[in-house]
Amino acid sequence: MRDSHDLAHLLQATPMSRRYLLQRAAMLGVSLPIFGSLLAACEFDDEDDDVVDDDTDDDEPAVDPDDDEPDDDEVDDDEPVDDTDDEDVDDEPDTDGQQGGRLILLGHHPLESLHPDDDGPTVTWTGINAIHEPLIGIDHAFELEMVLATDYEISDDGMEYTLTLRDGVLFHDGEEFTAEDVKFTYDWFMDEDNAAITAADFVSVDEVEVVDDHTVVVHMAEADSSFLRNGLNAMIVASHHHEELGYEAYSADPIGTGPFQLVEWDPDDHTLVEAFEDHWDGRPHLDEIDIRVVPEGSVRVLEIETGGADSSIWMVGVDDAVRMHEEADDIGIVSYQTSSVSCNHFPMNNTRDQFSEVEVRRAMMHAINRPQVIDSVFAGAATLATANLAPALEQWYEPDVREYEFDPDLANEMLDEAGWEMNGDGVREKDGVALEWECIVLTGDEARRPEAEMVTEFLSQVGMNMQIVENPQGSTPMREGTADMALYNWTYGGTNGEPDARVTLHSDGGNNFSHYSNAEMDELLEEGVREPDPEARAEIYSQVQQLFAEEVPFLYMMFWDWFNQWTQRVHGLPEPDEVTAGSNLYRNTQLRQLWIEE
Repeated sequence: MRDSHDLAHLLQATPMSRRYLLQRAAMLGVSLPIFGSLLAACEFDDEDDDVVDDDTDDDEPAVDPDDDEPDDDEVDDDEPVDDTDDEDVDDEPDTDGQQGGRLILLGHHPLESLHPDDDGPTVTWTGINAIHEPLIGIDHAFELEMVLATDYEISDDGMEYTLTLRDGVLFHDGEEFTAEDVKFTYDWFMDEDNAAITAADFVSVDEVEVVDDHTVVVHMAEADSSFLRNGLNAMIVASHHHEELGYEAYSADPIGTGPFQLVEWDPDDHTLVEAFEDHWDGRPHLDEIDIRVVPEGSVRVLEIETGGADSSIWMVGVDDAVRMHEEADDIGIVSYQTSSVSCNHFPMNNTRDQFSEVEVRRAMMHAINRPQVIDSVFAGAATLATANLAPALEQWYEPDVREYEFDPDLANEMLDEAGWEMNGDGVREKDGVALEWECIVLTGDEARRPEAEMVTEFLSQVGMNMQIVENPQGSTPMREGTADMALYNWTYGGTNGEPDARVTLHSDGGNNFSHYSNAEMDELLEEGVREPDPEARAEIYSQVQQLFAEEVPFLYMMFWDWFNQWTQRVHGLPEPDEVTAGSNLYRNTQLRQLWIEE
């Protein structure tokens, strides 16, 4: 996703609500670097407030984003890539002359905007990225791929990014793409008056310089290694069209360089795009892509199994997804199972007396039988979390951290030693404070409510009283500090395969839902983006994960497995064992390679 895209992610806010929050921040004088990114996915770290049926909720992006590791031998974030000829960007599959067909994709919520700044929810991102393209993309294995740029070079001090742009690229209205469009797009994201969500990816940028029509230099105010995967992954708009229309009108009438151009947009019903005949990489094989809004997961399952649709962008309910994966050959689908990078967790307000002591937070981890939750609630389709980063991010993942096995006796012992004593009601108290609180579960969230109920029972066995309350918002009350605890999925590093977690773990992070503050963690996170060498960065993020596991800012549970399933009439997809970021199967460079066999 993108999350991205990944997963992040399962609880993504609508584009308008996210924009409203940023606008409020601007009006209140809160700087965008501090307010941070409100994205997910993804592929994937926003929140979806209208959970329906048994659907999972934070993409890994699918962003998250949605999900696995870059190959250490093949991806060096600090070395320029070779010049890439058009035909080498994505080798087209052998279609035996076949071309055409309409690809029908299903999403679980409206596509409320087609502006690149609103691409947080994975379903919305799919439509936007069919129309628009970035300079550098992230493929289904979290590898970098050249799209509108053919080459990049990063200065030794990390303060300049020089991009060579592809020649002969046209926008959908026939105007030529140039460096001026890149500068316009990036400047628009960076303009505080626009309250752009994507501004969080450009906080370290000082200036964008146009050298000539096909060369751009991005000058940094401070070194930021996350910019390669996040900032340069931002999708480019047609400057002449955007400048004429402005944000609102452009959101309904976008013009990009992507392989498909807009035909119809009914936000609550469907979005239809058609092949762009003059795309720089040649006409895509498909004639059209129809993204239909189908909230009910059971209906999406039926549509796929009966051939009424080709794929559900957003995963169907866990039980159905697992069944379809096991029966893939029998029901005529291709199924991808990948591990998300969006962490299923209980954020808890560390400023509350109940959660301010690390001994209490550690005891809570020992009190919960997380493997049993995974098996009982999620059919075993998840990976146990050991820290903030997912094991799928092999380049950055650190397995050697403090572990919390299920041990209620140890939990009770730790709480006793910390001075928390049982009262007459079976709840522990200390200095007049009882270990009891409310935990928000999203209204109608059938996927995670059983998880919260199991955790409530486990915690009660060690003298803690957690009360479940329903709320249509989970992340907002936690962000504002008005709630004790919640349950949802979010990315704490991992979007686009980038380990940076400043937005969620830094003391000043805009999505620091647990209001966790640790000077050592802040310094490590800042050092992590200043360091250009991947091996040195990996050591820094190893320390981040070790400190995170010691501190337990929140109750980290698991990383869900993500299922993306397609009918067998769709051709041009990669082999399942080649895919580590399932949601990135819907990216523009993949969509242009697909074709339909009737």
